[in-house]
Amino acid sequence: MKRALLIFPVVALCAACASTQTQAPAPANEPDPQIASLAPSNGPPECANPINAFQKIIATDVGTGSLDRNVFPRIATDLGPVRALCASGDGAQALRELQATKRKYGYR
Repeated sequence: MKRALLIFPVVALCAACASTQTQAPAPANEPDPQIASLAPSNGPPECANPINAFQKIIATDVGTGSLDRNVFPRIATDLGPVRALCASGDGAQALRELQATKRKYGYR
């Protein structure tokens, strides 16, 4: 009887030690702040829409791993002047610059 009383606390302690510790689950689908910083382009729809579409493509590519996270800031930087041209109303030049930026990074 004494033996059974001594074994019970030992078994209880072993069970507590053997419990699996799980890591906190990674937050699901939290937007990358770097990607979220690319706000939609302003300006005429003929240039703003293609710029916004390209921004969505590169954001998706970063999310899937098709585009390295280190390349994204360079593309975002190169899109700055393109977005400015579009916002100023020079849609034709903005589209030419967008095409050049796409080609530079292997997009069509």
